[in-house]
Amino acid sequence: MFDISVNLTNKQFFNDKKNVISRAINNGIKGMLIVGCNIKDSYNAYKITQEYKNYCWSTVGIHPHYAGLWDYKTIEHINKLIQYNNVVAIGECGLDFYRNFSSIKQQLFAFHYQLELSSYYSIPIYLHCRNAFQIFIKILKSWIHKIPKAVIHCFSGNQYELKQCLDMNLYIGISELFFNKKYRNDFINNIRLIPQNKLLVETDSPFLLFKTTNSLIYKQFNGRNEPSLLPNLLKKISVLRKENFFQLKEKTEYNARIFLNLKKNNCN
Repeated sequence: MFDISVNLTNKQFFNDKKNVISRAINNGIKGMLIVGCNIKDSYNAYKITQEYKNYCWSTVGIHPHYAGLWDYKTIEHINKLIQYNNVVAIGECGLDFYRNFSSIKQQLFAFHYQLELSSYYSIPIYLHCRNAFQIFIKILKSWIHKIPKAVIHCFSGNQYELKQCLDMNLYIGISELFFNKKYRNDFINNIRLIPQNKLLVETDSPFLLFKTTNSLIYKQFNGRNEPSLLPNLLKKISVLRKENFFQLKEKTEYNARIFLNLKKNNCN
């Protein structure tokens, strides 16, 4: 198993990163992608990868929540971080019209610029979309032939949106969000429509551990998600898709390594 979304720079992990990673290893997680949401996060994510080489990789990017912080130094920092071996994707970037912590204009600027960087450096891009699908997909369509690979993470859209993403050959990141009725926009069985070679799995920890999903686990982990819980998600996915858990475990890990261009000599 490979967790493609871990916010290990989040303050909830400040005191026990080592324990979190140790539990992940003991629970069969073979690697994880630490997500950068702003420049500070991206540097801190990279630093963690240096402590856990060949197990942790990271992204560099500006989440739409932080698009308003973009300044003339942002490109300089992104260009610097992209040169590091363990930085393997641009993002998390995209559009979020649900919270609008940054203006729409700022979000659009940051999104376009990061798509351009993905194209220029031929590096995968890690995408976020919430309450902005029509504009998001229109922009992405104009860039998709220029960027090497893209994943839309924490997908919870409807069948029409899923088809749009698959038609553009996107990878689909599935988290517990997909199973939460509050956020899911369509039938849960849509997960069967995702080709096996486009399926990625993620905890998005420390987020997305819902009390309604498993109250015992929620209580045990004090509401904080972490990579060691990824097997619980994969089991639900395998049941819905009617696929063998162990085969799906191997396949989704393989997909993650292909998406992130992780060479065999960099794999556990």
